[in-house]
Amino acid sequence: MNRLVIIGNGFDMAHGLKTSYKNFIDWYLEQRLFAMLVDNSAISGDCLCKFEVKKTKEYSSWFSFFFFSSFWNSIKREWKYPPLDIIRYFKENTDYFSVTSSKFFEALIQSIETKGWVDIENDYYQLLKRCTEYSNCGYTAKELNEQLDFLRTKLAEYLAEISCTEPIPTIREAIRDNLHTEDLSTEGKRLVLSQGKPFPPKQQLIERTMLLCFNYTGTAKMYLDNNTTLNYIHGELEHPEHIIFGYGDELDKDYKNILDKNDNELLKNSKSSKYLETRNYREMLDFLMAAPFQVLVMGHSCGNSDRTLLNTVFEHENCVSIKPYYHQWEDGSDNYLELVQNISRNFTNMRLFRDRVVNKEQCKTM
Repeated sequence: MNRLVIIGNGFDMAHGLKTSYKNFIDWYLEQRLFAMLVDNSAISGDCLCKFEVKKTKEYSSWFSFFFFSSFWNSIKREWKYPPLDIIRYFKENTDYFSVTSSKFFEALIQSIETKGWVDIENDYYQLLKRCTEYSNCGYTAKELNEQLDFLRTKLAEYLAEISCTEPIPTIREAIRDNLHTEDLSTEGKRLVLSQGKPFPPKQQLIERTMLLCFNYTGTAKMYLDNNTTLNYIHGELEHPEHIIFGYGDELDKDYKNILDKNDNELLKNSKSSKYLETRNYREMLDFLMAAPFQVLVMGHSCGNSDRTLLNTVFEHENCVSIKPYYHQWEDGSDNYLELVQNISRNFTNMRLFRDRVVNKEQCKTM
């Protein structure tokens, strides 16, 4: 019996790392504002957003605004206000400032302001579909891809500044723990018995473990041992040229429309195509085929951005159990139901979903 541990961003966050996309966008805006501190021009920006200080007697450039503005003096002492609040100030004072954002960046900021979080890959995919449907949407697939490439580069810069912490004992124990027989699906029990293997009443030894890491950081490396391999399915910071950042939902009803457009620009950030640049995906398939396996979900939301790959794992003939580790907040509420709802979207066979996902009573928090 083998074990596949699906590791997502919540895994890093459980180790105290500020790796959410919201953290990243906040960092990017701080960097953008810091660059404006010494900008002697009236316009400062990049492919995502541009900020203009309108030339007046008081301010002829961003540098002069920062140097002479009493508002800015109260901010720069300790960077008192969040970057989004500063940007909002610029937007509200139209007599002095002009803020121009791309449709992509507008969508990201709107997600943060309305939901408190953002999924960059999903917002990218929704905008990509829109530009295939409406020729007058205000942007092209090429522009959208250039902006995603820019964000990919910046994300690597941000994550490179974050250092790993110490491993968490309970997570290490969960990864190394035996497989509990009560976690097996009905078909999983039949599969084990059909292979003529003894069936212990309570648990079974795990022979091999693969950490399937969707993160780019080095946190998962702290959990390697003799029987464990690490697969950076989306690439790692040490090899930024292989980082995969895009969309992976071929089950989406609109995906065929993208294929039918016969435009490779629309497929530039398709994860399925990107997987072919390294052996990581093939090594995952070899692991799935080797023996019956249990899936542990640790910190991955199982959202639609990775639905193609997760469907391959969850509906594989050798998958005998899917055990999600959920998050619990201080008020006692948790996200188990939301997590299994997301997992369900990665299935085309709902009978398998109901049989393979471990019920809440047998699951734990991370």
